[in-house]
Amino acid sequence: MARPRLTPIQALEGVIDPAGKTVVDVGCGDGALVRHLARAGAHAIGIEVSEAQLARARAQAGTAETYQVGSAESLPLADGSADAILYMKSFHHLPLASMEPALAEADRVLALAGRLVVIEPLAEGSFFEMTRLVEDETEARAAAYAALQAPPPALIPGEEFFYESVVRPGNAAEVLEKIAAADPSRRERLAGAEAEVRRRYEALVQYDEVGPFFIAPMRRNVFVRAG
Repeated sequence: MARPRLTPIQALEGVIDPAGKTVVDVGCGDGALVRHLARAGAHAIGIEVSEAQLARARAQAGTAETYQVGSAESLPLADGSADAILYMKSFHHLPLASMEPALAEADRVLALAGRLVVIEPLAEGSFFEMTRLVEDETEARAAAYAALQAPPPALIPGEEFFYESVVRPGNAAEVLEKIAAADPSRRERLAGAEAEVRRRYEALVQYDEVGPFFIAPMRRNVFVRAG
């Protein structure tokens, strides 16, 4: 059965009802999802590990969203203060030793019946096959999934949901620059893999009326905090 193709916002529909709720995006990046949640009526809070990481988000912030420095295992939020906590493609970036404490912290911060939503990329698909030459996240993604199989007792898991995300990274040169920019340590590895990345780009890229794109299969896990 074919998986549906969804945007990040579509993947949250029916899972998080943001209006009037406190929603926390851990690993919020440039704050795009935080801004969407705020426009939908949430008290939206974005969390990143440093002020430098929050610079882009703060530069675009509106009045209904806030940003705070914190870590997944030590959120700067009171007990039971959040209606939903979201990890959008960020949970597998946590250090392995932080994954279990991060779930315990979500348990602490969520209100009763609050939801933890973890959306993660699978170690498959055309985009992964191209970028794994420089940063193979197979083990990190597997470790993240393993951690999600053993949540705190109060976080009750719901049904898993799989879908496809469309990634539009631009041409091959733009892909290479984005890979390197995400982590400066990748530049040395990229030097030896650049030709193969370009070859895989041409072999795996698809086109539609918008332009070139790749497919990134995703998995959504939802947990509800019980009393």
